[in-house]
Amino acid sequence: MPTFTPTAAPLGSPQNPIVMAIIGAEPDSAQVRSLNNLCAQLSSFLGLSVTGRTYEDYISLESALQKQEVQLAWLGPVEYMLASEKALLTSQLVSNHLGVTAYGIQFLGHKDANFTRYYDAGSNLSTAPAATALSQFSGLTPCLTNQQSLPGYWVPLGYLAQNGVSVQNPVLTKTYSAGIRGVYIKGICDFTATYAIASDPRTSSEVIADLPDVIDRVPIIWLSPAIIPNLNFSASPLLPLPLAAQITNYLLELSRSESGRAQLTELNAYEIARLEPLPDDAYNELRTLLAIQTVRLTNLLP
Repeated sequence: MPTFTPTAAPLGSPQNPIVMAIIGAEPDSAQVRSLNNLCAQLSSFLGLSVTGRTYEDYISLESALQKQEVQLAWLGPVEYMLASEKALLTSQLVSNHLGVTAYGIQFLGHKDANFTRYYDAGSNLSTAPAATALSQFSGLTPCLTNQQSLPGYWVPLGYLAQNGVSVQNPVLTKTYSAGIRGVYIKGICDFTATYAIASDPRTSSEVIADLPDVIDRVPIIWLSPAIIPNLNFSASPLLPLPLAAQITNYLLELSRSESGRAQLTELNAYEIARLEPLPDDAYNELRTLLAIQTVRLTNLLP
């Protein structure tokens, strides 16, 4: 007798639901509840079966993506770049967090070092290209956080390498506040780099409480563009485009209501002021800075 391969149930049927994933080693009950509620809303809106799943880490999520068991996911920049380089997911939306959809880095130095400052506080923009501003760090020692940090380690080293600026081996401080202190007290390092644009770690309570004049004594030398996107929402390229567009538009509308923003925030355990469209090429400058170094994205996973 001939053998027959069973026909897979259509995507979106109860037997083969569309799956939305989040990553969390120990997601709390509020996250799971919000994920399930959002999937139920999408099911009603689409007339299809949508379900949510949590994955302990990115590696287990990637395995599910490879098996085509997941079609939608919420991801940080490292996780998204890993998935996109294997054509497993395509960026759809990005979260607006603290008023911005992406953040950058700032290079800080002690005012007594007489660095030329290529930064305008009024516009919150740099006044010269990186090559001009960063050349004055040549041969000096930076304070950086750790080798798992994009803004605290790999992005600043990427800008330096991209512009041919050689520096001494960095002093690893673990935290931004420790790096700022290292520059402030002198003798530990000559400059440091921190995240920027969304907020400024110099103004955190743990820094400014002890160092009230830190803004004056550790000024910004150069500020990068906002090149590190916030948490994103991605869809599998195997999902039919009209269906992906329906889901994306639904989430955009949801994020425009106060209750929707609260739901998305609870779902991701991450404050979301709204969602905005984000194409894949928004990651290109970040990819370039990482590609000129020896970093492996998998080493940056939590």
